[in-house]
Amino acid sequence: MKRRVLTPAALALFVLNAGAAVALAPTWNAGYKGWWPGGFGYPPVTVQAPSYPCSVTTYGPTFNTHGSVWNQNYGGGVSCASGVGQKSLTISDQVLGQDGHTWFTITGSTFTAGPINGNPLRMIRNRPAYLGHVYRTATVAKLVVPNGHAGCSLTNTCSQTIVLSGTSRPLAP
Repeated sequence: MKRRVLTPAALALFVLNAGAAVALAPTWNAGYKGWWPGGFGYPPVTVQAPSYPCSVTTYGPTFNTHGSVWNQNYGGGVSCASGVGQKSLTISDQVLGQDGHTWFTITGSTFTAGPINGNPLRMIRNRPAYLGHVYRTATVAKLVVPNGHAGCSLTNTCSQTIVLSGTSRPLAP
């Protein structure tokens, strides 16, 4: 009786784990939400603010080729419910060092947009990619949003600053 119960349970666990591994694999895609270009990569990574209805999404790196030259797109977006607050976004392209642990921000790859009011704030950048290198995208969103505290106008403390960071999964072309 124990074998009949354990075998199906073990098989179900194996199938669930195998399905999760397949879902995490990078693929060729046609882009996301009509603004992110297609290519080879992972789906975007979104980080929610723990105490406010805002999020930052990290896109890329997404790789494609033009002839024998590899290119990568990297970027991000930030938004808040109802477009509330003021948003700034900084994105960087990073490469994995030779030690296999240290990430380096590529010189000239960091860009900042904003501050803006409203939704969404998005950025896309493109740069060359080189075979044998592992890349990732790092995003940092700075949000200045109302804090909702009663009486804050008396002390001029009616807003709070939230910093959200996101990092893509590492990938090589």
